[in-house]
Amino acid sequence: MPKTKIITLSKSTTSTKKISNKRNKDPNAPKRYRTAYILFSVEKRDEIKNENPGLSAKEIVAELGAQWKAADAATKQCFQKLSDTEKVEYEEKMAAYKSEKNDKESAKENQKKKKSSKKNEVMDDANEDSMED
Repeated sequence: MPKTKIITLSKSTTSTKKISNKRNKDPNAPKRYRTAYILFSVEKRDEIKNENPGLSAKEIVAELGAQWKAADAATKQCFQKLSDTEKVEYEEKMAAYKSEKNDKESAKENQKKKKSSKKNEVMDDANEDSMED
């Protein structure tokens, strides 16, 4: 259950805000690969809609699930191969993304170290000058 914070606006009204512990997702990160079932449902959804135009979204999902369950092993294997190729591509993109992100973070750390070392040099020079007086 998420934590809540109660804010009192006046004597008669109070407001609650939910504090989220969820991490912010990087919009530049690669999208996750699709599973075999998701690939199957993307392909078959339009067919089901065209055959049964009156079905609700919930009924379409139920029909997709039933078709997936009834599908033969060869069909499932075909979609699994597609999923595996997407997974390999995703892992390559993710590795490149992480290395790029680490490079940027290390560059920022190096800049911070340079700035702090320059500050220390200036402070050391100031301390030496005050000691000489």
